[in-house]
Amino acid sequence: MKNHIVIMGFNGSGKTRVGKRLAKDLNLPYLDVDKSIVSHMKMSVNEIYTKFGEPFFRALETREIKELIELDKPLVISIGAGLPIQEQNQKYLKDLGIVIYLKASVETLAKRLEGSSSFHAGENLPEKIKKLLAVRDPVYEKMSDIQVVTGVKPFEGLICEIKEKLENYQKTVEKIQ
Repeated sequence: MKNHIVIMGFNGSGKTRVGKRLAKDLNLPYLDVDKSIVSHMKMSVNEIYTKFGEPFFRALETREIKELIELDKPLVISIGAGLPIQEQNQKYLKDLGIVIYLKASVETLAKRLEGSSSFHAGENLPEKIKKLLAVRDPVYEKMSDIQVVTGVKPFEGLICEIKEKLENYQKTVEKIQ
């Protein structure tokens, strides 16, 4: 059932902030997949990675989005940055709903992620982001129905742009059907 709005992007792209605001403006419930996993597991994402490894965490993400496909009530959903990279998740994402890619420059992401625990201290942050984006960006672009660039305009302008693109996308889909 393709009725949800899915917010996707690299760490620091603004998925949570945009997702919460979009949900409020559209009067829809908001769900952050990572926070949902943390709540179910009663452990942080870092603790899950350390104790069980990345494949286990990715399996939890897959289970979570598969369950969301079955919901009748639309949600605004923020997903983890690595979720779309897993091939099995790509079909589920398309089944979930309209996928919005929050795209940001390496400079914007590095500035936002400075001091973040999700990136190891001591590594060249811009270089690490570049390497990860080289793999992830083509997948994000392929999986998205809508793309917006973050870090360029004020937040209110970004939200207006997303809502306008959502409306145009939905009108286009209605014409096709």
